[in-house]
Amino acid sequence: MTTGGSGHRVTLRRAGEGDGALLREWRNDADAVRFSATARPVSPEAHARWLAARLADSDTRLWIAEEARVPVGQVRVDLADGSGVVSIAVAAVARGGGIGQAMLRAAIEEIAREDAAIQLRALIHPDNIASLRAFERVGFRRVSSDERGFVVLELAVSG
Repeated sequence: MTTGGSGHRVTLRRAGEGDGALLREWRNDADAVRFSATARPVSPEAHARWLAARLADSDTRLWIAEEARVPVGQVRVDLADGSGVVSIAVAAVARGGGIGQAMLRAAIEEIAREDAAIQLRALIHPDNIASLRAFERVGFRRVSSDERGFVVLELAVSG
């Protein structure tokens, strides 16, 4: 899956076991930790268990986003009952240039192509302005806040 956007050409490929160290590095980046629900890093053992469970789950789409064959982040969509929860992590070296928007557009196109969900939802820390902007720029709309104060955004998907 490849898409343009914000001047970026992003390719999504399914994540595999060999991506574990890279995914954990992105998850444990200082900003990712600060904006996560737990607000703490993940141990290698806990991450390995999480990744094995995600890769085995047929309702999880976990992609590595690449630009010019260089990994620039990950996109995950957890599907259930016609909807999907979207999360992204942009590699620190790739931030600030719109790559997150390109990653989201690629994931939305893939979900629409698969006809996997009709509604996408994202939960974003209210201080994560860059992520809020990226989601809003690709069409997500703020609908509420959850009990922890995370902003809830939604997007209707058309296949």
